[in-house]
Amino acid sequence: MGTRNFLGVRSVMRRGKRRLLLDFRFTSTNGARARFRRDASVQNHAAAVAEAARLMKRAAATGKVIDDAPVIVKPKLIAIAFNAFFEDGFEKHFMPGFSEATRLRYRALHKQRVGAFFGAMPLDTIEPKHLREFAATLQRDGVQPKGAVNLVRTVLRAAHEHGLIETVPAMPKGLIKVNKKLPEAPSADEFRRMLEADGWLGVAIALAGFGGLRAGEVRAIEVRDVVFESEHIVVRHAMSEDALSTTKSGHERIVEMVPALAARLREAVTGKLPRARIVVDERGRTPRRQEVLYQFQRFLRKSGLKVRSFHSLRHFFISEMVRMGASVEAVRELAGHSSLAVTERYSHSSSRDRRDAVNKLSN
Repeated sequence: MGTRNFLGVRSVMRRGKRRLLLDFRFTSTNGARARFRRDASVQNHAAAVAEAARLMKRAAATGKVIDDAPVIVKPKLIAIAFNAFFEDGFEKHFMPGFSEATRLRYRALHKQRVGAFFGAMPLDTIEPKHLREFAATLQRDGVQPKGAVNLVRTVLRAAHEHGLIETVPAMPKGLIKVNKKLPEAPSADEFRRMLEADGWLGVAIALAGFGGLRAGEVRAIEVRDVVFESEHIVVRHAMSEDALSTTKSGHERIVEMVPALAARLREAVTGKLPRARIVVDERGRTPRRQEVLYQFQRFLRKSGLKVRSFHSLRHFFISEMVRMGASVEAVRELAGHSSLAVTERYSHSSSRDRRDAVNKLSN
């Protein structure tokens, strides 16, 4: 049942309507653990809680919930098609919890391929073999299956939480291969040349390369977030499409400023109010994510540099910190990673590092 349900009442969705369900466990007269489930007699939260409390008290005292008990009562599952749940229950009750970028991606994946394949299938008939068949059709068309398959699993987990399916189908083994390729980062010389970009793009590059900020965090940074007295930046928010959101980890973090970054930011904040954004275009607007990438890659082409993603600047920050001997835990905190394993995934070994390591054998 997931999180402990002390009240003995759960809310579930059936045919797009919310129902209150009595759901609790108890010890029966023979000492076995049993589970009682049925719709509340009165579909009112206070009444349902009172009914659950009365029945749980009786079960604790007698080992029975009703006179003929112990009986496990399971409500009959109602067959709802995948698309019907996606467009009603999932859109209304789960989508609001995702970032704007994730919502757009999920809707696009559903419209492009997921809805066509799973749309008419009743949720309780979807099995692991269907996930494998779906992935195979995508691979035949040259489409990476990871995003679409993960969306299907997310929808099915939501359906399980709403009591529409008994279990979530297991992910077939080996269906989604983990990409073990190291993320590519620019060299220190490349980064120095990137810093020659002027205007808002130069500030964005400095924030990402010297501070390890993600593109959404760069776009969201405000004057008040930069504390020159103690030489640090407070990373509070990120932009998801055009909406202000939390950082990827959901937590604020502190990033120390190197002198070169501080100098760039002092110039960028001149004449701006505390709540003003730092990275703004010539019209005073926050550039969209696509505009940041376009202008960055345009600058790289004009400068004769290898065209990379803007996120490669974050890879540079993390790998350089590790390469210069910084504590991996410190780098993890600066980058806002959830675990050391994620940080180590981003740390790069250069050809020079590898040659130095081998040369030590002859010393």
